[in-house]
Amino acid sequence: MNKLLIISILLCLSCARQFRDKEEIVLSVLSKNVVGKTFRFNLSDKKDYLNEVDVAYLGEIETKAKEKYYIVTWGRVWGPNKHTTGSILLYDNKKQYFGNYVLGASSDLPIKLDKNELFFYNTDKNECDQSLVTKIDFSEIPKNIFIKCNGELGDVYALNLDSLEKK
Repeated sequence: MNKLLIISILLCLSCARQFRDKEEIVLSVLSKNVVGKTFRFNLSDKKDYLNEVDVAYLGEIETKAKEKYYIVTWGRVWGPNKHTTGSILLYDNKKQYFGNYVLGASSDLPIKLDKNELFFYNTDKNECDQSLVTKIDFSEIPKNIFIKCNGELGDVYALNLDSLEKK
């Protein structure tokens, strides 16, 4: 086997371990059933490498079709430059992974869920109008969400229905 193939296999194996851990982390937060509290997990496996995750359970939605879903946010800070990424994770009524929205940064994550609406604030986004609030109705699971930044400008994020292992 060539070295590149071996390295690729090893990277895939380490990714698989990390994603299994991701599922375990989310389920542990869901099992606590504490709405709005952020739990921090240190996933660093190297002494000098930052890899922290903030996970928050925002609550439960019920669609017009009477399907229930749990909404969880996943914000990650990683690397020497403290890059951030964020995702909104959806779990069905049996607490099985359903899908996600991969956002730009952890500052894009919603702050709260109220009456089937996710609330996004721009307070941590210097480049955006900080007075804008985006509300996304989850009475039906949207295929795309649009988060306002300035006026009618903003970012669109698609619902991914791939398995969690691919994320």
